Amino acid sequence: MIEILILYILSKREKTIYSIRKEIIEIFGAYTKPSIGTIHPALKRLLKKEAVSVYEKMSDGGKKSSYFSMAKKGLEVFKEYFFSDIYDNPSLFYTHLHARLTVMGLLSVEERKTFISDTLKKLEINKIDIESKLKDEYLELDYYQRQTMTRTLNEYKTLSEFIKQLKVDNAG
Repeated sequence: MIEILILYILSKREKTIYSIRKEIIEIFGAYTKPSIGTIHPALKRLLKKEAVSVYEKMSDGGKKSSYFSMAKKGLEVFKEYFFSDIYDNPSLFYTHLHARLTVMGLLSVEERKTFISDTLKKLEINKIDIESKLKDEYLELDYYQRQTMTRTLNEYKTLSEFIKQLKVDNAG
């Protein structure tokens, strides 16, 4: 997920690692607050994939700063990460989904439609799975498990409705 956010930030203009972190927190702070120790290795992976480029510049005070920008392959790599499967790990699902929903502006209209369609299908599968567990008389769920599953089911329903209402044609 961090690579998607970095590429989104760098699609606007070049930045230092510290300004990348600051902007990620400003825009995506409700979902993630990465450390420099998380961003740095992600930038190295993106450099290796030739999705970003870097140059160093000396400040007037003699301090060397590295500036990162999105390279020609950046959008291609962004889409590769964007469309990677986020659905296998339920504990990360919400965070990754919210991050992707907030950066969909870099996608084409058709890509947005595909993502929304795939996401709605996965949400429906998740809803059916939870409903079946709640109805299973042989599954011994205690009060807290039932309450948590019911809340998650309601969150899936709310999220599905939200995603169905997103405009994909003129957004961006």
